Amino acid sequence: MTHAPPVLSPRRRQDRGCRLLAPPPDVTPEVARRLAGVAKALGHPTRLQIVDVIRKAAPEAVCQCELTPLFAMSQPALAKHLKVLLTAGVLESERRGTWTYYYARTGGMEELTAWMS
Repeated sequence: MTHAPPVLSPRRRQDRGCRLLAPPPDVTPEVARRLAGVAKALGHPTRLQIVDVIRKAAPEAVCQCELTPLFAMSQPALAKHLKVLLTAGVLESERRGTWTYYYARTGGMEELTAWMS
């Protein structure tokens, strides 16, 4: 059984020689949620591969029907991955008749890489 470390008050931390660190001012809770969403969406190997294929096809959009043969998974499984990427703002989609086309939305990824550098 693991025990959580005791929560030290600011005064006790100072007594132990710990520094009190403030979070960076540019990472507000809203920005942190957005960055975490992008990082989580890109944290799956299949989703990274999907984004790689779509980014390489840019500026052309890629139909889901073109993606399905590239990955060893069913169309519904691929659709779930695409939905995660859409929700995180990594991809955008466009309906053309009965087909859905996807293209990379670089804003979220650029924000994440800028924050990391």
